[in-house]
Amino acid sequence: MIEEKLNKEIKKKIKKGLLILLSKLAIPIFFILIILLLVSYITDIFYIGIKNEEKSNIKSEIKYYTTKEYTEEDSQSFFDSVGDFIDGMFNSNKIVEDAEFPVVGKSFKDITSGYGKRTAPTSGASTFHSGIDIGAPEGTKIIAIADGKVTKTAWGGAGGFTITIESGEYSFSYCHSDPNFIVKVGDEVKKGQVIGKVGPKNVYNVPNNPYKDANGRPTNGATTGCHCHFTVKKDGQTINPLIILKGGDKA
Repeated sequence: MIEEKLNKEIKKKIKKGLLILLSKLAIPIFFILIILLLVSYITDIFYIGIKNEEKSNIKSEIKYYTTKEYTEEDSQSFFDSVGDFIDGMFNSNKIVEDAEFPVVGKSFKDITSGYGKRTAPTSGASTFHSGIDIGAPEGTKIIAIADGKVTKTAWGGAGGFTITIESGEYSFSYCHSDPNFIVKVGDEVKKGQVIGKVGPKNVYNVPNNPYKDANGRPTNGATTGCHCHFTVKKDGQTINPLIILKGGDKA
């Protein structure tokens, strides 16, 4: 009888100990799961889905991301993305104080292609550049440079995934953005508000996407790499963004 009672007490203490242990591990386990899901998203491995005509081949995906083509910059971008993802869960509508340039942490020296006539860099790209290209790693934040209203968050053909903001007589478009939009059509945004992120070079699940890279992988519009194409229109006509960007006349 005493032995049976002792066994019950031992079992009760073991159960209590396990519950305490699990309660302390719950938060770390939660964040580990988030990071694993993020790894899956960034490496495209889990882009395999029902009704997806362009199902990824897991072996080829793993091979791609273990070759030299997957650079140190890509790795850094991944870890930055993890930080931004966790930060975004708690503060997605953050206002950036220095809001004079559309891409956070970048400046006029990071413009890789200016406004106007040019040689098209890839198939499907225009020979007249309607905006400026700002080189930036995937996941870099983009912001509203003026108060306005979001009028577009969608696929935009050669521009890839695009966010457009109307502000009086002006409209501002941010192309080749991350397809996981932070804002939605109809949102009122403030100058300096984070509205999205620079998107990946390769995107999937876009029906009839004609844009491909040299390896035949579908791209985020007509693009050769991660960047933000920034277009400004005044009364419906494109203008050189440097005209309205503070300090642009000195660029």
